[in-house]
Amino acid sequence: MKTGKNKRFEELGIKRWSLFFNDERTESKYREEYFNNSIYSFRLAFVIAILLYALFGVLDVYTSERFIKEFFTIRYLVVIPFLILVLAASYFHFFKKTWQYFTLSAYIVGGSGIAIMLLLNPSNLYYYGGLFLIFIAGYFFIHLHYLYAICAGLVVIFCYNIAPFFSASLQHLSIEYQLISNTFFISANLIAAVALYNNQLVARTEFYQRRLLSMQQMRIKNINENLEKKVAERTELLNNRNKALKEEIDYRKSIEEKLLVAKEQAEESDRLKTAFLANMSHEIRTPMNGIIGFLDMIADPQISQNEREQYLDIVKQSGNRLLQTINDIVEISKIEAGELQENIAPVNIGDTFSYLNDFFAPKAQLKNLAIKFKNGCSDTTIMTDSNKLESILTNLINNAIKFTEYGSIEIGVTPQNDVLEFYVKDTGQGIPADRQKAIFDRFVQADLSLTRGHEGTGLGLSIAKAYTEALGGTIWIQSEAGKGTTFFFTIALVFGDHQTNVTRPELKNTPNAIPQENIRILVAEDDAVSFNLIRSILSPRKYEIIHAKNGREAVQLFTEKHDEIALILMDLKMPQMDGIEATRRIRELNNTIPIIAQTAFALSGDKELALEAGCNDYLAKPIKRNELQNKISQFFTRKK
Repeated sequence: MKTGKNKRFEELGIKRWSLFFNDERTESKYREEYFNNSIYSFRLAFVIAILLYALFGVLDVYTSERFIKEFFTIRYLVVIPFLILVLAASYFHFFKKTWQYFTLSAYIVGGSGIAIMLLLNPSNLYYYGGLFLIFIAGYFFIHLHYLYAICAGLVVIFCYNIAPFFSASLQHLSIEYQLISNTFFISANLIAAVALYNNQLVARTEFYQRRLLSMQQMRIKNINENLEKKVAERTELLNNRNKALKEEIDYRKSIEEKLLVAKEQAEESDRLKTAFLANMSHEIRTPMNGIIGFLDMIADPQISQNEREQYLDIVKQSGNRLLQTINDIVEISKIEAGELQENIAPVNIGDTFSYLNDFFAPKAQLKNLAIKFKNGCSDTTIMTDSNKLESILTNLINNAIKFTEYGSIEIGVTPQNDVLEFYVKDTGQGIPADRQKAIFDRFVQADLSLTRGHEGTGLGLSIAKAYTEALGGTIWIQSEAGKGTTFFFTIALVFGDHQTNVTRPELKNTPNAIPQENIRILVAEDDAVSFNLIRSILSPRKYEIIHAKNGREAVQLFTEKHDEIALILMDLKMPQMDGIEATRRIRELNNTIPIIAQTAFALSGDKELALEAGCNDYLAKPIKRNELQNKISQFFTRKK
């Protein structure tokens, strides 16, 4: 039965005592690699050995003056020339096959020289150290095979012991001295031999494993190449077979994609149409709510003259808002139909800016906004459509005031080659980058949801874009969310010969008084006119009105004062949180509180949606006084 060590040597294919590979080709490859890896350190070791041999000759003058001639002969006439000869031979091609023999000879010559010098002067410890250095170099630095190193070491020791028999001058050494010296020298050789044996065994093992790994990698590579070739052939065959099928699939897929695109376009068109109609319904019914409701209040003979004038102002404001909505719808319809017409006439830029300043300054003051006009064209008169230019600027300034809570608004114009470049800059909330392109699209708004916090049709920028293009220019935007927006637009620069003077109306705003009542009703309404109408309708009764401007505030107020609130009027379209969500949250807190939904959307399905969310009843704007009072009275009657 084979032992573990023998099995290991057998697996590696290495002879146990010589460490040679059984396979001659493997042994040849190893020797070639071993030589290539060893040659540079071999040469360096020989250079160091030559230098040390030469330098230690200086010490001979002081330590071995009596044998200076013999030492000189050994160092400079025998050993050093031989080492130089071997070093020089290492640069020739034949050295690759014979380098172990050259190295073996150099080891014996160098070691024997030190051994003879040690015999001549045994009291000098330097030569003992020198001999040990020779042993170390022979075993570890000049890369001898361990068998050659052992042989060389034994030859040096043999020379050390045989020399006294051939020279009378070396026969003075005692047997005891010789035994001690031999013990040290032989021990050093044995230790070095064992170390070198294991070192070279490890090196040969690593070589064998690298070679085995390389062979396996080559085998795997061949297998992969064959497999890839077969896969390529199979793939080509499948590709050829599937070519006709792929063409058929591509054709059908293209038809399906076209159908899908058409379906998505139809769905998007339907979605936009529905959202647009809902928004138009809101923008029409909200001012109509103020008009009809406050006209109904004006008809009451019991109201004071001050209240009558206040209600008339609200009716006028609501009428103007309704008129603007209708104008936007008419204008966008004309744009869609391609029926825009330009009325070109002389327009004075200074007069236009002066009118816009007078018109918008009061609106800006109501929000504590600074408004500035910078005319870079002096008193220039150009030929353009005055109404369209004013409409573009009005839309942009209105938006700037609407979406700016604090800071300033700046309007300016500068000539740029053959165009005038206008800009409207604000410090408002800005427009997200992903919505900046969409805001100019017709029937597309930055926000079509129920939580949109500002009035308007969303057609202003679409109209402004169409007017700008009709006047020979372009419009674009620079905006960063949270930091503000700047709209730029250009119109063709054609100088005129006349100035225009336009007389325009002024706006008048009248504040409303808030009455105090006893019975508490929570009114969730973001529109001021609609809230004022509700408050005015309810003021003759013993009701105390609590106002919430959005759904989130309504939920918060009800949570805080639910024991005091008897009924809730809930607008469905509000910012931050719409009335549907607010109703659901209130129903989680209280299942009995009467909630009447009221909205200006009033489209099919709105009533069902409100009732499903938890509302008890439903009112469509414009709200009629008797209808609202009757619904509230019915709930209070049930409660009683």
